[in-house]
Amino acid sequence: MQRINYQHLFYFWQVMREQSVTRACEKLHLAQPTISGQLAVFEAAVGEKLFYKQGRKLVMTDTGRMVFKYADEIFALGQELTNTLKSRPTGRPLRLIVGVADALPKLWCTV
Repeated sequence: MQRINYQHLFYFWQVMREQSVTRACEKLHLAQPTISGQLAVFEAAVGEKLFYKQGRKLVMTDTGRMVFKYADEIFALGQELTNTLKSRPTGRPLRLIVGVADALPKLWCTV
């Protein structure tokens, strides 16, 4: 697989979130052939089908679900970065990691 094109990943993510190419096109202000073409290029780059049509519904393949999960995390982090740069709290909990050196008496650790 070649390097991921994040614009293609973004289009895929939007289409899957909207569950419709048409609705994603409206949201992105792009033409349907543009999005459909970019999705085809993205699938070719990935080397596997990411979704298929079942009637009017789009259904993700196993690979599509995995890609969508990563895309969701990537674009959530991107939004968090944008919020941080704008000095707005993200609502994400801070992580505190506590460690105890082996040189301390174990009795102290149980207090």
